[in-house]
Amino acid sequence: MKSIIIAASVLGATAAGVFWYMKNRHRADAALNDVKEAARNAYNRMYKQGKKAARKTNAMVNESLA
Repeated sequence: MKSIIIAASVLGATAAGVFWYMKNRHRADAALNDVKEAARNAYNRMYKQGKKAARKTNAMVNESLA
């Protein structure tokens, strides 16, 4: 009887752990997607600013050479 109760407790704890993992897996994936999106946005902004700075620099160089 005692071993049946212990086995049921272990099985229940395992099932609860699997359920908790499956439930929170989507939240972790969503958080990872948010991080990826933030990194992508930061890269795009940095790229835009770099191109803008390059255009300004080229304009200044061309103006000084003219």
